[in-house]
Amino acid sequence: MIVKFWSGGMRLVCELALRPLALVFWSILGARALDNGLALTPTMGWLHWERFMCNLDCQEEPDACISEQLFMQMAELMASDGWRDAGYEYLCIDDCWMAPERDSKGQLQADPQRFPSGIKHLANFMSPRDQTRVVRIDSYKHMSLALNRTGRSIVYSCEWPLYLRPFHKPNYTDIQHYCNHWRNFNDVYDSWESIKSILAWTVINQKEIVEVAGPGGWNDPDMLVIGNFGLSWDQQVTQMALWAIMAAPLLMSNDLRQISSQAKALLQNKDVIAVNQDPLGKQGYCFRKENHFEVWERPLSNLAWAVAIRNLQEIGGPLSYTMQISSLGRGLACNPGCTITQLLPEKAHLGFYQWTLTLKTRINPSGTVLLRLER
Repeated sequence: MIVKFWSGGMRLVCELALRPLALVFWSILGARALDNGLALTPTMGWLHWERFMCNLDCQEEPDACISEQLFMQMAELMASDGWRDAGYEYLCIDDCWMAPERDSKGQLQADPQRFPSGIKHLANFMSPRDQTRVVRIDSYKHMSLALNRTGRSIVYSCEWPLYLRPFHKPNYTDIQHYCNHWRNFNDVYDSWESIKSILAWTVINQKEIVEVAGPGGWNDPDMLVIGNFGLSWDQQVTQMALWAIMAAPLLMSNDLRQISSQAKALLQNKDVIAVNQDPLGKQGYCFRKENHFEVWERPLSNLAWAVAIRNLQEIGGPLSYTMQISSLGRGLACNPGCTITQLLPEKAHLGFYQWTLTLKTRINPSGTVLLRLER
């Protein structure tokens, strides 16, 4: 179960967990890591908002409106098409599920036309063991404490720093103590400009946010838009690679009924997911920017490292980049030597490299090469 608190009104959002399939509510407002035993690795799942937004027109667009049919179809595909096996365990309903009017007791209720069976039925479709619960309280801290008191497994996702930052600097000690993951920046869009802006903000602010992430609490750069319309193949590779390096929650927002085999393979890439889900729980960072390239790295368990080299240029053809092996992993990754495997854009075993050697890569415009280094 995940609960998300937004700032502002009383907009409830529900989510369906797939371990086994079960339903939760994600409400409006929103860390030492939150001690609820959850999100020990970044949360993985599917979220409707970026792809389907608040489409209420089920008469004209029955396959794209926010309805119980949409979520049941996605749940079935997540179970049958390998998504759950790959680690995507949450199916999330964002906004727009509720009726225009509250019930006689003043409670929010599901829209009777689009959710004729009700949210409880949808919850039981996911898992008869877990029932829906509506949560209503005045602050992120009080919400966190109240959720823990329920005795139920509820991942708590906040937008606390996003809404706080315009007024003053977020207190990440508080945030990580009360939240399992937290949004820092603007909503993602299905566009390369949006992805670039998220990455740029992360680099500018990484000294503030990287050290607070870890098992139980994660920085959330927002949804994966891989498999939609706005990104080229190389740009989709970049989002997947950098979200893995950043130890980001992997919440897809796409149409699993129409996703291409190429995008599906990228999202289900077990080697890349293993980087994202590495149990050491350290967020990666950008440590070098030069000559149209960014180099990112992330420490992994068992003395391994992940390295991503991103081509910032968006004109012309592929560019070559050469780096000193001794510069990687704060000088520790390959001392005295390491085996290097390229994970993206396609898997390739590059061989054993001594600490004194160099590695040359060739990267497409706006693309990224993701490497795993093991001693």
